[in-house]
Amino acid sequence: MKKLDINQTADDRIEKECTAFLYREAELLDAWELHAWLKLLTPDIDYRIPVRTTRMKKNGDGISKRAFILEEDMGSLTLRVKRLDSDYAWSENPRSRTRRMVANIRVSPCAAEGETAGAKLWQVRSNVAVYIHRGDEAQPVVLTGERQDQLQQSGATWLLHKRLVLLDTTVLGMDAFSIFI
Repeated sequence: MKKLDINQTADDRIEKECTAFLYREAELLDAWELHAWLKLLTPDIDYRIPVRTTRMKKNGDGISKRAFILEEDMGSLTLRVKRLDSDYAWSENPRSRTRRMVANIRVSPCAAEGETAGAKLWQVRSNVAVYIHRGDEAQPVVLTGERQDQLQQSGATWLLHKRLVLLDTTVLGMDAFSIFI
């Protein structure tokens, strides 16, 4: 995604709608309403969580460009949701209890080349913390990071078009990664 231009921001209405979208998405994921969550995604969704490395190359950011914790499209996300619904999702039996905190939401228009068929794209960056409680473990796993999203607006409809999650951690601290950030 392109670097955020802090001087170019969205108007208050757009910012409120983007914020409401992110809050609704967090609510659906925390409630484990994954099929409803899938309806918030564009058919050509690009959903990635790259691996963070502890070594930074000269002028690097410590984010892998080739290795991903998740690198998904609509087909693979739909299959993951179907599997999580099945009896074969052992890592999620019982399912994880999660709580997502979304904050520091920044909205700006995307470049004009990102607009397609009357839909407008907005770059939305946010900080996120996800508390993950599994089984009867006493301590939650806490994942924090920055999400760099593109939201597609077509009239009153908002959909997630792209997501890049830059986790702060290099080690997840969990046996299986089966949630969505």
